[in-house]
Amino acid sequence: MSSTFSYTTAFMLDRAHFGECYDQSRVKDSSLKPYYKAIALFVFGVVLLMTTDSNHYISFFVVALGVLEATSTYYHRTWWLWRQMLSKASNSEINLVIDQEGITTKSFHVNNQIIWAAVSRIDKTDQGVLLHHTKGKSYISDSCLSDQAIEFITSHHH
Repeated sequence: MSSTFSYTTAFMLDRAHFGECYDQSRVKDSSLKPYYKAIALFVFGVVLLMTTDSNHYISFFVVALGVLEATSTYYHRTWWLWRQMLSKASNSEINLVIDQEGITTKSFHVNNQIIWAAVSRIDKTDQGVLLHHTKGKSYISDSCLSDQAIEFITSHHH
């Protein structure tokens, strides 16, 4: 007789949780590649400014977009956290259920299920588990998981 595993817990989507999710799931890129769009906008705006004799408002607008894009890239974590904290799900309680079918998250605003067949890769990070699935990536913090739940999740690695 096979035993079935089921684990249920709850956690808050607060600033600390969002920060941990960002830090543990972010792909670090120290090259200039993230800044390419900002550089292109800035250069295009300067070229417009230097080559057109008429209204310069569009040129300054494109330059400002380039500066804004560079700022949002440089402060990406802060920018991302700010957007998450403005979302309707911020500071709400999430109920997490891990069982034989998959991982289910339920709240007042969102009900989501990731079935095990949709998970292509599972990465254990310093502070949690990162699931790669057909709809993207999902992070689950170790702070809301038992050792048995972590072992159960990582055992589903293909």
